[in-house]
Amino acid sequence: MIYLELFLTFFMIGAVTFGGGYAMISIIEDTCVERKKWITHEEMMNMTVIAESTPGPIAINCATYVGYKLAGFVGAVVATFGIVLPSFVVIFIISK
Repeated sequence: MIYLELFLTFFMIGAVTFGGGYAMISIIEDTCVERKKWITHEEMMNMTVIAESTPGPIAINCATYVGYKLAGFVGAVVATFGIVLPSFVVIFIISK
C-alpha cells in the first residue's frame, strides 16, 4: 500500500500548494520528515540542494527522490504522477 500512500500524499501536496516548487518545500519537509518520517532532515536538505541543481521543477524532483527511496522506480513514478496530476487537471479544465 506504499504506492497508494505515496500517490495520495503527493497528490494532496500538489493540490493545496500555490506558489510553485519553492512553496512546496516546507510542506514536503513537514510531511515527509516530521509526520511520516520517510526521510531524515539531512536527506531533505541534500535532496533540496540536488533538486535545485538538476533540470526540472524542484517539487517534482523532490517527490521523485522520496518515491524512489521508499519504493524504487515504481515509487518514483507514482510520487511524480501524484504531485503533477493536480496541476495538470486544473490546467486541462481551464483550457476547455
